[in-house]
Amino acid sequence: MKLRIEQRDLAAAAKQAQRRLPNNPTAPVLSGLLIEAGADNPATLSGFDFEVATQATLDADTLEPGIALVSGRLLADVAAAMPAGPVDLVADDREVTLTAPGTTFTLPTMEHRDYPALPTPPGATGTVDGALFAKAVVHAAQAAMPPNEAVGTMEGFAGVHVVADDTDELVISATDRYRIVRHRIPWTPDGETDGELLIPADGIAATAKAMAGGQIRVAFPTSGGVASLSTDRLTVTSRTIASGFPSIDVLFPDPDACTGYIQTDAAELMEAVRRAALVNEATEKAIVLAVDMDHLSVSGGGLKGKGVNRIEAEVDGLDGFRTGYQPVFLGSLLAPIDGQVRLWFTTPTKPALIEPVDDDTYRAVCMPIRLK
Repeated sequence: MKLRIEQRDLAAAAKQAQRRLPNNPTAPVLSGLLIEAGADNPATLSGFDFEVATQATLDADTLEPGIALVSGRLLADVAAAMPAGPVDLVADDREVTLTAPGTTFTLPTMEHRDYPALPTPPGATGTVDGALFAKAVVHAAQAAMPPNEAVGTMEGFAGVHVVADDTDELVISATDRYRIVRHRIPWTPDGETDGELLIPADGIAATAKAMAGGQIRVAFPTSGGVASLSTDRLTVTSRTIASGFPSIDVLFPDPDACTGYIQTDAAELMEAVRRAALVNEATEKAIVLAVDMDHLSVSGGGLKGKGVNRIEAEVDGLDGFRTGYQPVFLGSLLAPIDGQVRLWFTTPTKPALIEPVDDDTYRAVCMPIRLK
């Protein structure tokens, strides 16, 4: 195999393809990147760990077709270290040689015939703006349950759930049972398309960030539990979580059934939560929200001291109301909101609904901590 490729393109492709390689692979070949170049097809770099397959496309001049398997992390490091400009990549059964003016690296190859077959991605079913998708997915992923806790029947809590129905929106959700996050973003389906996918939160967040620069093609599973996200340069095919996403629709409080609400500036409330938590002995200790006429006090503390922050708020039906939340959880749910936020309450021990006042594309639920 003989290729000529720009160093920046090789470095970018190697970085993308090796990002999801396992640190402790079950088989040595899984630490490698598969380099493939055909006479009529673009050259590709592929990595696979039996759960996620990543394939980066290269703009390369193929002088001689071929295939080679080489250490992914070593190739990424070497490609990044080479001087800018054209790089010649030559491979045989024993080694891969990368040459640029004044620089040569020779890397040993692995037996490419032992490399497992990559899953075939399903056909794309629509496109979405990469920046919007990444913003929603990365935020939702923060509210997913850690994988070491999401075991057995709770496996689905470790994923980010993406659903398309007959509308022109994708619904992106996640929950760890203490928080629920739901974003709605526009997308363009290929005809009348519906579908859903559930991918581990850390994986889909990393993929979405890598693809944030342009349009993303979304392919929902058709059979075999495999979904894919792709751009013109990168395709990531992932096995989905088999157990399915929990039904969360009934967990969103109905504003009409709530006792009342607090409306205030989201950034001010988020900052008040952060300040109040500074004097808490532990991150999971509650900060307290208390209503006094047209003000909201946010307080925290204990043996280390006490902090109280008062901010102006519009209050309806909640004078004297007092409840508590884990500050990290409440702060994370306020983070996407610009401008005014409205928090709907029923009782101090029931979940609160959080939603922007002027934006119907985001809703969240936060479970309270029972106060002594």
